[in-house]
Amino acid sequence: MKHFHWTKRRVIVWSVLSVILLSGASGLAVFRACPKWQPAALDPPVTEMPESPFIDPDGMTQGTRILPPEGYERTPAADDSFLAFMRRQPLYEHGAAVCSYRGAPYSARNAAAVYTLSVGREGYQECADSIIRLWSEYFYTTGQTDRIAFRLTNGYLTDYESWRSGKRILAFGNIAWGMELAGYDDSVQQFHNYLMAVMHYAGTRSLEAESAPIAAEDARAGDLLVNGGSPGHAAIIVDEAVNAAGERCYLLAQGYMPAQNCHIINGCEDKQNPWYTAELLAEDPARLSSYTFTGEALRRWKEGFPNAAEE
Repeated sequence: MKHFHWTKRRVIVWSVLSVILLSGASGLAVFRACPKWQPAALDPPVTEMPESPFIDPDGMTQGTRILPPEGYERTPAADDSFLAFMRRQPLYEHGAAVCSYRGAPYSARNAAAVYTLSVGREGYQECADSIIRLWSEYFYTTGQTDRIAFRLTNGYLTDYESWRSGKRILAFGNIAWGMELAGYDDSVQQFHNYLMAVMHYAGTRSLEAESAPIAAEDARAGDLLVNGGSPGHAAIIVDEAVNAAGERCYLLAQGYMPAQNCHIINGCEDKQNPWYTAELLAEDPARLSSYTFTGEALRRWKEGFPNAAEE
């Protein structure tokens, strides 16, 4: 049996190989820690849709396209509230199909309206990601950047203001940590880079863990329905209406797998009516047109999104 001997040549070879391997691993880690968001080039085809009492086809925002049911009026919303932010969200033309991040169109039949909100070219922005994106865009637009902070599925907290200052996320399996790898950058591109990193490591499980159950009568815009899992699913309340008796109904939006346009979903029993009543959200299971939620699915993330006009 021959014995291995460390010769000078072998030491040099192994040292060089070790440096190459370590450099490659470090480069890969830095590459993963510094993602670059690039929007997919989507061009949804448009299908002519039947007339609906709930749709104004000339409206190009959530607040002007989707009409409340007869006898209902939209709840008042302060200009700087999440509710008002969502009502201003631009939409594709009425009848636009939902498209995957690769550009493949799906039927327009389950989408009451499709947001023009961009989708990541690398396949990011599924269901939980779409909610994270909407919340974050609202905080970013209204200057509440200190509220842009999410726990990853493993529980690690990552916040935008640290990312903006140069801190990046290094994650392997269930282990994650932050490291200063860049300089200060408050550009829109770097904000979206941060969201891409969060989308990579967060999901329905982390949203469920960061939220608490609420009663249907307390639901408001910004609250969500979520069943954590692999994959699980999540949808978000994006609008509210109320009648003279104080009964409320809601619009719900979602992303899906694979990553695709965020969209307002149609109703379940009446496909033309996209408004879901508080009674329906209180049911277990709560049946939507695209998914059935079970258990304590109606939840509020952190402190939620109060409507300043009603406080």
